Amino acid sequence: MNQFLSTVSGKLAERWVTTLVLPGVFFLLAVLCAVRLGHEQAFDIASVADWLAAHADSAPIALAAVAVLLGASATAIAAQSLGGLAEAIWTRPWRGPAAWIARPLVFLRGRRFDRAAARAEVDPVAVYRPRHPMWVGERFRLLDTRIAAQYHGLRLGPLWPRLWLLLPDTVRAPVQAAESRLVAARTLFGWGVLYLGLGAWWYPAAILGLVAAVLGWARTRAAVVAVTTWIEATVDTHLGMVCEALGHAVPESGITREFAALINDRLTKGD
Repeated sequence: MNQFLSTVSGKLAERWVTTLVLPGVFFLLAVLCAVRLGHEQAFDIASVADWLAAHADSAPIALAAVAVLLGASATAIAAQSLGGLAEAIWTRPWRGPAAWIARPLVFLRGRRFDRAAARAEVDPVAVYRPRHPMWVGERFRLLDTRIAAQYHGLRLGPLWPRLWLLLPDTVRAPVQAAESRLVAARTLFGWGVLYLGLGAWWYPAAILGLVAAVLGWARTRAAVVAVTTWIEATVDTHLGMVCEALGHAVPESGITREFAALINDRLTKGD
């Protein structure tokens, strides 16, 4: 038991260092460069190293280490929070004043959708036309829409938590891996935002921030594709588990509109 706890604590400490401390320390070093160098001497890194060496003995080592760890952790948490805020903007409906910005974005996305349908010489399906201003939000909306279209109105929102409880670990693993990549990608975007803000005082930080933000966005798109694909595949292959757990066998003819309405009513408690 002690060996197990030691292994778990070691892994947690390793993850804390790699995900919080190290990225935070690098950002603190960038802040120091911004304070010491500014724009005019942006790449005089040697002077920063000399300054650190000169002040290394001016404060107790333990106190300095604690301050660095706390500052690095706080900065990393800020990056994660910014990534979470970005994901909320990308996925949730834009309401209030933001709705005025969303309308022209949705209109432009709709125009692109119509042109793509015209080039492919197909009649666009109305429910598949863009309704969210951001690509990520639209991808998740289409996940709900595709499930409802395939299974005659079956609602993914109430269904997914129940299905997740029944899934074996081997089926959960790909979904969890894709979700972890999504969290990492949005956090990278959050770091990009922090570095872009620091770029107002030290322009190399803006370059780093732009690269991190673009890379974070690209990785977010890839992760969202993986997450939505795995969720849809899981529903397609394991939908019967939920129905059987609720005491309703799937009809031999497949999911019907009446059966989907029955499952929806059961899961939502008639709401």
